[in-house]
Amino acid sequence: MNTLTATVFDNTLNFVGEGPLWHPITQTLYWVDFPNHILHSKKGDHKAVQRLDDMVTALAWVNNETLLLASDKGLNTYNTSTHKHTFLCSVEADKPDNRSNDGRADPWGGFWISTMHTDAKENKGAIYRFYNGVVTQVVSNLTIPNGICFDKSRARAYYADSKTQKIYRFDVDSLTGSPIGESVLFFDYSSSAVSPDGAVIDSEGNMWIALWDGARVDCISPDAKVIRSLETQTPRPTCPAFGDDGTTLYVTSAQCGLEDTPFDAIPHGATLVFKNAVKGALEPCVKIDGF
Repeated sequence: MNTLTATVFDNTLNFVGEGPLWHPITQTLYWVDFPNHILHSKKGDHKAVQRLDDMVTALAWVNNETLLLASDKGLNTYNTSTHKHTFLCSVEADKPDNRSNDGRADPWGGFWISTMHTDAKENKGAIYRFYNGVVTQVVSNLTIPNGICFDKSRARAYYADSKTQKIYRFDVDSLTGSPIGESVLFFDYSSSAVSPDGAVIDSEGNMWIALWDGARVDCISPDAKVIRSLETQTPRPTCPAFGDDGTTLYVTSAQCGLEDTPFDAIPHGATLVFKNAVKGALEPCVKIDGF
């Protein structure tokens, strides 16, 4: 294990903290406590909390004052100054028992969002891509789809199914990001007790993936070797995000199921930070007509 130590970036206890997003223009970290319909943001010492009408589970940025929110109702833009929501499109409007889960902007200006059954029924989830105003299904028959991330230089996309404890990859078009071919198994955690959750790709193409019930973030090389691990000191990290100049790794975590579990340095549900962890790649914007 790496000796780099996690510290607390924000000590708010999230029931399920998720979707950390570093906005490279405003130098702000955003994240959600999605079961509680809360959007958090922190810039320097300034912290803001916004109550949301919908259960938002994933975020992206569009411009300096506009975020893209993925929720159980679909995709919305959100003005960070006025707090105005503008509906963009629905995702699985024909499946009222499903909700959004993981999501991430791709390097081509699109946004990928996963869905799952609210009771995590098997094979009810899917992954969709929002691109040029159109929503297209990419993968189906998933249970708890997570770990969506992209390696542009290798024209790859990745995703995980936390239920099966497996990570998959598939090729995408290098110019448009459109999926090519079928998914193949990339990494298998099913012989362990951990579940792969949110993930990002660094500047060298390595995946950094949070391990629910693993108390760590693993770094997996493009050829599927674990080359580094960072201990989170709390059992349920949910998702990493690169921030600042790319060398900082922020990690959200969950208090869910750990309310009565003692902790040491890191409270369960806090948002963590590893300084000088890696040279990461900051999140690209989502391109939307009119913004």
